[in-house]
Amino acid sequence: MKIIYAATMALVLAGCSSVPEQIASENEDALVGYKVAKHQGEKVVGDSARWGGVIADVRNAKDHTVLEIVSFPLKRWGRPEVSDNSQGRFLAVVNDFVDPDVYKAGRSISFVGSIGQPQQGKIDEYIYTYPVIEATGYYLWQPERKKSHAEVDYSPLWFRHNFYSPYYPYRYPVRVRVQDKSGTPAKNNN
Repeated sequence: MKIIYAATMALVLAGCSSVPEQIASENEDALVGYKVAKHQGEKVVGDSARWGGVIADVRNAKDHTVLEIVSFPLKRWGRPEVSDNSQGRFLAVVNDFVDPDVYKAGRSISFVGSIGQPQQGKIDEYIYTYPVIEATGYYLWQPERKKSHAEVDYSPLWFRHNFYSPYYPYRYPVRVRVQDKSGTPAKNNN
């Protein structure tokens, strides 16, 4: 019985924290974070890293592609957690052609690879030092969909917050579909 329980828990834990195969790393603890690379620069060149963010620009060269990325911290499964506060920017060098029509500005992407030499560049007139990741793998995330429903719990207020109460008959909240009708003309009820 203990073996079955241990195997079940191992499968559950493996499924909960799964990173896509394209950006998986053998040694998760050895990955250098973006902030460390930004501040330590050349001290961490050659170390393994997994960074991600939102695509700002794609520049294809003859034998490689350079993607300029607005960096955001990664969730435990490797997806960038996009917010109003970025960590900065970095350059990702991919030894392949990357189609700018697919990898559009604003899409979330994650990279795994080794840290390269920092590079100087300009953002408008500002001179910026970009940390560089030489990507061995990358993953373009699908856009997140916003929830289109709201959950309403019709159970009495005292029942929801009383820890010792039994859950019957108010076990599950009732789902109510909410549709956004903004942008459509109002219908006349005449």
